[in-house]
Amino acid sequence: SWCGCGSRRQTLFGSEYGCLKMGTRLLKLGSFVGAFLAVWAYAMQSGLSEKYQKAVELLPLWALVSFGCYSLCVIGWSLAHFPTCEDAAASLRVEMDKAQKELKARGVLTAADLNGEND
Repeated sequence: SWCGCGSRRQTLFGSEYGCLKMGTRLLKLGSFVGAFLAVWAYAMQSGLSEKYQKAVELLPLWALVSFGCYSLCVIGWSLAHFPTCEDAAASLRVEMDKAQKELKARGVLTAADLNGEND
């Protein structure tokens, strides 16, 4: 299967052709989360004042909400700047027209026939 970087086959623990981009991202994310949780657990065990203790208790929730906001921003940015491929759209339109003609030749009603567009 394609993994997004051009290699064709993936194994259970990565790719035979060096597609480790996703693996390294997961490793970085796991390292960051592990370090954050270690520091958080240490802060929970240390004798902080009650005011700071309550703030430390809410840090994982704050981190989760911040990550969610960041993810929504990245998705929104990607959708706003989604590339359009004029050649691919024209090619797809030609293939769709060809398929409709083949279906019509076989006696199958298409959406255009039902809407009365092909009179």
